[in-house]
Amino acid sequence: MTNLGNTALFLEACHNIGKELLKSDNSHPFYVFSHFDADGLTAAAIIAKTLSREGLNFHLRIFERLEYDSLNDLRKSIPKGSTIIFLDLGTGIIETFLDWQESHKIFILDHHTPSSEVELPNEIRYLNPHSYSIDGTSAVSGAGVAYFVSIHINPQNKDLAPLAIIGALGDRQDQGEKSSLFELNETIVNDAKEYEMISDKISVWFFDRSRSIISILQRAQFIGFENELEIRLFLNKLNINYLKNEEQRPFNDLSEEECRRLASELIIQRNIDPNEIYKRDYQLINEEITFLKDARVFATKLNACGKSQRPDIGISLCLGDRQSALRDLNIIEKTYSRMIAKSMKWTLSENHIDELSGIFFLDGRGKINDRIIGTIISMLSSRKEHKLKPILGCSQTETNKIKISMRVSRFHPTKINLSLLLKQVAEEMDQKFEIGGHAAAAGAMISEKFLNDFVFRVNQLAERK
Repeated sequence: MTNLGNTALFLEACHNIGKELLKSDNSHPFYVFSHFDADGLTAAAIIAKTLSREGLNFHLRIFERLEYDSLNDLRKSIPKGSTIIFLDLGTGIIETFLDWQESHKIFILDHHTPSSEVELPNEIRYLNPHSYSIDGTSAVSGAGVAYFVSIHINPQNKDLAPLAIIGALGDRQDQGEKSSLFELNETIVNDAKEYEMISDKISVWFFDRSRSIISILQRAQFIGFENELEIRLFLNKLNINYLKNEEQRPFNDLSEEECRRLASELIIQRNIDPNEIYKRDYQLINEEITFLKDARVFATKLNACGKSQRPDIGISLCLGDRQSALRDLNIIEKTYSRMIAKSMKWTLSENHIDELSGIFFLDGRGKINDRIIGTIISMLSSRKEHKLKPILGCSQTETNKIKISMRVSRFHPTKINLSLLLKQVAEEMDQKFEIGGHAAAAGAMISEKFLNDFVFRVNQLAERK
């Protein structure tokens, strides 16, 4: 558990950052830059709402990633004296900000594992839980860091707690018992419960339970049903009707007793880990849109928006501007789902996943879009056959760089820190690769000429773990 003294120091730092933000020169708009995934979008929405409530003007921009060249171009385009806030970004290339110190006031609110130690000047305020021996991989997300700063600006901003919970779930920080959020994330959950904005009971949990029972079981890859007929026979045996009024019955229509019966049979007959089925279920009480009530599902919708280059729709969903956003979301989801399905079909065909001595490797260059390579690798890491080794994938960007994404299953037998592993590889190769991420999910940007050596070294290090 996180040391209470460390937590107190971190929250004190959040308080100080909040007060400093309010004292910043507001003759220019604030510039807010955040990441394009669910955690980054919810962090952006929290800070946007916070600044707006204080009557402060701001510009908001979402990035897929920060690179050295683009960051320097950004510095030149922002008026001197402006206040800039980076959210869920910056740690991987922290040394670049040293060039900014005399021209702008910078706040970096991040939670990623630091890849290097840099002494920053006073003009750059860097807030990261890792600096207080708090694990940003699981204890608090980027949205959580933004949330704690926000409530120290104004305690009434506790009504933004659901956004921080969505961000943490989007970053897969539900690593506690029965897939629960814990430590600082649990504090946020308690804030939301105090305001009666969220419920968190243990439930028989499957993704997007607004779908039909058959669709749910088909999509649950860890169960391994071969086809729809097998599912129908399975449900018949349990006396669970999968039809209602001659249409496929939605999973949400199951009674608690039916859910328990289904879960028990899956655990016993198909040897499923109970932790895969029974999860702490975070439901947004005040959410009016049925399919957004499940905070985990909400997070996946935001990821789809960001990775489909429509972060504006994700921000609108977070801030409650729903009318046009929901229409656009439907189009985005269909396109995104097709892209994921096509990439997964190619990945799982013709043995495109190579099993090396220490890792699984997927070369997705020319086949998998770099915006979704992390999603594909995450999906693969949840499959039974990939639980004993980390999996590394790569794809090519529009600028001909190679994007590396690496994941390790929560059921991996030993603890392995992927962020530190990739950092060690960069040090061995004496290269300043852009490294970022966490213990269980990390990534890098490298030149193509280094790819073979990079994969070779990652495999060697992983084999020793």
